[in-house]
Amino acid sequence: MTRMSGCRIAFLLPGGEPWVREAVADLMHVLDSLSAEVVFLSDGPAARELGGPWIELDGVDTNPAFRRMYSNYTVAEPSVEESLREFRYCRVRFGGKFSLEQVRTRYQGWMKQARALYRLVQPDQVWIWNGVVYRSAAFAAVAAQMGLPVYYAEKGAMPGSWALDPCGTNGASSLLQVPEPAPEPGRVTVMRDTIRQWDHAGCSAWGQPERMKAGELERLKEKAEGRNIVFFPGQVDSDSNIISFSPNFCGSREALDFLVRNLPNEYFFLVKPHPKGHVSADEFRRVVGERGLVTEDIHVLDAVEVSDLVATINSTVGFEATLRGKPVFFLGRGILSGRSFVRDWVPEEHLAGQVSAWLMEYASNKEELVNSALAWADHLYR
Repeated sequence: MTRMSGCRIAFLLPGGEPWVREAVADLMHVLDSLSAEVVFLSDGPAARELGGPWIELDGVDTNPAFRRMYSNYTVAEPSVEESLREFRYCRVRFGGKFSLEQVRTRYQGWMKQARALYRLVQPDQVWIWNGVVYRSAAFAAVAAQMGLPVYYAEKGAMPGSWALDPCGTNGASSLLQVPEPAPEPGRVTVMRDTIRQWDHAGCSAWGQPERMKAGELERLKEKAEGRNIVFFPGQVDSDSNIISFSPNFCGSREALDFLVRNLPNEYFFLVKPHPKGHVSADEFRRVVGERGLVTEDIHVLDAVEVSDLVATINSTVGFEATLRGKPVFFLGRGILSGRSFVRDWVPEEHLAGQVSAWLMEYASNKEELVNSALAWADHLYR
């Protein structure tokens, strides 16, 4: 990582998400200790409560003098890949409101805006929240073109954690190139104790309802009538995890439908819609039918506890599950892709056979696989 002490950072933030402000507030303590100067670029009110100078991007957009300043800038045409990615994002988030050409024009406008703002702010480096789709992707692309170091910030997979990565987030993270560390018994024990403390407090990477009591968990298990319980956590279809790192499924509903159609009746589906997701509980119920239960009110750790398998596109819930001794099956790409303690779907092979083989392999090597997951978590958390 390049020098941070005393440097100026342009930090692009999404504007309306309270949880982003909370995560960035933790980062601010680190930056303060390094005497780094931060100028926030925000498309809403997110930066107002964080302290320091900030520029509201939507306000800049309506300023005629500023628009004149960058209207004649020349920027590279968006690539085919960029154009299709942005079009897919807009289609999920806004429906059929924008044509491909309108999306390309808007993206180029953001690239011009980014170039003008970087010239105005004169940052030493650029931090971008997520940075994979929409305006943040345009700002990341321009920073790279101008030779500015770019770091991608994102909420971490464990409670109270965050990630800062020079390569990208999720399926583009530099973590994919890091070898699995060998488990150290002492550190694995410490990590296991830390997770027990989180579980006792009901902590998760995301806010959750209260934990169930033991009797409630048993009654939930009884609904499966002896079948293997597959926990499927819903995701946000407009999130970069889906737009950029789910090549085979456009969203949670499509992925769940695939699982229900291709796994036999010996599997019972437990589905928790994402609170910010685009798929309602009723839509999920139409997919599951008599094959399972859809509930919004279950704590994700309770769903993990009662499950025999966690199947997900690439939700961070998968990481939480591996640390608690559950086999995890991924349908997309993420920070755990290729790790020994998870299984990635191979589209060319029979799904039911892959799942069955993974359950047997996991049962035979559970202690070793859980220790590997804990060692990886310790590597990230220390």
